Amino acid sequence: MSDTMPASFEAGGDRLLDGMFATPATLAALGDRGRLDAMLRFEVALAEAQAALGLVPADAARIIAGCADPDAFAIPDLAAAAARAGNIAIPFVSALTALVAQRDAAAARYVHWGATSQDVIDTATVLQLRAAVHACRVDLLRLETGLAMMVEAHAATVLPGRTWLQHAVPTTLGLKAAGWLTALSAARREVDAAVARAACLQFGGAAGTLASLGGRGLEIARGMATRLDLRLPALPWHTLRGELAGCGGALGVLCGVLGKLARDLSLMMQTEIAELLPPGGKGQGGSSTMPHKRNPVGCAIALSVATQAPGLVATLMAAMVQEHERGLGGWHAEWQTLPALLRLTAASAAQMAATVDGMEIHPLAMQADLGRTHGLMMAEAVSMELARGIGKEAAHHVLEEASRTALARGVGLEQVLKQDDRVTGALSAEAIAQLMDPAHYLGNAKEFCTRALQAWRGGE
Repeated sequence: MSDTMPASFEAGGDRLLDGMFATPATLAALGDRGRLDAMLRFEVALAEAQAALGLVPADAARIIAGCADPDAFAIPDLAAAAARAGNIAIPFVSALTALVAQRDAAAARYVHWGATSQDVIDTATVLQLRAAVHACRVDLLRLETGLAMMVEAHAATVLPGRTWLQHAVPTTLGLKAAGWLTALSAARREVDAAVARAACLQFGGAAGTLASLGGRGLEIARGMATRLDLRLPALPWHTLRGELAGCGGALGVLCGVLGKLARDLSLMMQTEIAELLPPGGKGQGGSSTMPHKRNPVGCAIALSVATQAPGLVATLMAAMVQEHERGLGGWHAEWQTLPALLRLTAASAAQMAATVDGMEIHPLAMQADLGRTHGLMMAEAVSMELARGIGKEAAHHVLEEASRTALARGVGLEQVLKQDDRVTGALSAEAIAQLMDPAHYLGNAKEFCTRALQAWRGGE
């Protein structure tokens, strides 16, 4: 392993890209060692629950637990055997049985007693899912905190509101951040809720009846669920994949929300706009040929993830169609898809948290951008006030005409309005000047910022 590679980045996979499209914590949770650890936890819980009911010897359960060391397994050998067996559980159980047999041949008889391959793989999957989402939540909360600070600090920082990529009416940076924060916290809570629904034990034996356990299967399942801190479902869910697919859907929405944030920030970071600047430390966002470049690399990763995530979600949805009591192929399609989606989600969250923490905010550039259209964005404000005197339709027509005139002459809208008798007959010069001030046309922006912060702090 390279001296510069974090210890939690395991050998194998795509290590040259993992630093961009995963995080060390999610790689640890979802990698080979994490998978083995989760499968071993299942086997230990199974043996202990059976021992507590007197179904296997207590000594056997203790020996099985004593052999539950992921580092005792030869991963290349397991991988080769899995390719022949069709799943990792078959060679894994054989290897664990051999380890136990080295200590006590009698105890080895009770390894994986009454369970099936899908029981251990599915339960390990939800354990890994929960661990990976827990690791990702750290970056999500850091990002939400950064956005909340932006809402609070910039509730009155005026900049152009943009619709269809064009100047519309003024808004504030705080209100934009409030939108990002609200969407992100809602998506994060939905992921949490989806994982909570999915975090349940899988234990059904060969075809979901647990017939091999002589009617004691449900008792064993209760003990296992308690030991693994998982919910006990009403029945095994071997081909009922809705909860896992629901997790995929929630993760896909979260990736989309992070992508929306990345899109907005990157547009505001364009050279011609420069309302924000990307983080710019040494080796961060540079170019291989242009020394001056300061690229929004975090936004690029989040946008890449938002592009990839829908396909992965679609695969999980398609994998729901599984045959009878145990599926053929659909189950297998989940094995790489869900971890890939989790790794990408974690990378996007980490990159955007770092971007928001490190970016520079330039209110003076925002102020300059307000003047790019020479007052045209205030046309609605004047039209609404003028409508009080001459009617809504007439006022709208006057402002349309005045806007065209201002563009044709290359002068400010205020100058044109003060020369138009239809306007000055209803509005004083002072009133027109005040209506042309973007800071006076923010509506409930400040209140919306306050409401967004209150909702976030209240966990809504």
